[in-house]
Amino acid sequence: MIETSENPIFMDKRKIILYIDTMYRGGAQRVMANLANYFSSNGVDVVLINDFPEARAGMVYSVNTSVKCIFLQESNKGNALIKNLVRILKLRKIIKQEQADTILSFMGPPNIRMLLATLGIRSSRKIVSVRNDPNKEYGTNVIIKYFVRQLFTFADGCVFQTEDAKQYFPKSVQNNSIVIFNPVDSKFYGIIRNTDCHNIITAGRLEAQKNHKNLITAFAQISVEFPEDKLIIYGEGKLRGELMQMCQELHLANRVEFPGNTLRMDKVLADAKCFVLSSDYEGLPNALMEAMAAGVPVISTDCPCGGPRALITSQNEGILLPCADSNLMANAMRLLLNDKSLQNRLSAAAHKRAQSFAPDVIFSQWDTYLFTPN
Repeated sequence: MIETSENPIFMDKRKIILYIDTMYRGGAQRVMANLANYFSSNGVDVVLINDFPEARAGMVYSVNTSVKCIFLQESNKGNALIKNLVRILKLRKIIKQEQADTILSFMGPPNIRMLLATLGIRSSRKIVSVRNDPNKEYGTNVIIKYFVRQLFTFADGCVFQTEDAKQYFPKSVQNNSIVIFNPVDSKFYGIIRNTDCHNIITAGRLEAQKNHKNLITAFAQISVEFPEDKLIIYGEGKLRGELMQMCQELHLANRVEFPGNTLRMDKVLADAKCFVLSSDYEGLPNALMEAMAAGVPVISTDCPCGGPRALITSQNEGILLPCADSNLMANAMRLLLNDKSLQNRLSAAAHKRAQSFAPDVIFSQWDTYLFTPN
């Protein structure tokens, strides 16, 4: 039986449901918070749904007080199968109660739960967003891939970060999709960089995906040549101890720093000589986008599913490298650190390129896509 709304949708007062697992700091969570704040500041009723409240409250992205926040469960404890079933059923109940114009979900499991929860419900547009390489987010197992590809056909639309990510899904999904870059906070565009910058920086979770080991290995090859520059790795994760031990073994304990997470990345970028992303795979890396907006010369792996390549569209905007090649990364850093004129060219071109993902540009694209019927 098809369920429909008993109340008409009034276009003069729009309403949206945003759904993501938690608001713990990460690229997808940052974009979700930005969207919640943008829509709520522009007269849209916003309901933000999370699976459970994140215990690490100090590291959770905040949203406007006008945003209605709902948690599907009190904690993340319990059997995985039962948790997912409870979340799907409660999500379905909330969606039917809220009667929003549009439902937008982010990331692998939330996308699946949202589409299962809304089967048969036609009172809202159902939009899913793939925020990472779908081969990593959903896997390559034939059965699971078939299930996900078929489930996505029930969505009214899909937002991708890169053209490459679209190829995972059938044509019917691709035809109803759009590629939208992440919005970068306007504060990064107004940064005045110091005239005497130092240090190589990167930012990202201390997890295998980011391959900080490759970056540390590359830095070890050039550290003696640039005694005034350190490698500073921002972020937290389970590999912190392992990475710090690696630095000890390479005699880099005084040359590589791990400050943890920071809320002042704009200040960090103002002092940075260059930014390096060493990931093995990414969606659309926010840290790289922020560095470009700040006019910091960037080096990045050309990793799947094409995020860095979509951002760095010419050799004037940054340096792209194959994944997991520490020798090439060392050579690229050496080239950039030795050449002030190259730094200046990359800085200017990166800042210009970043205008295409300025907040007003990106939010306008989201607004149009989310509230315009197919």
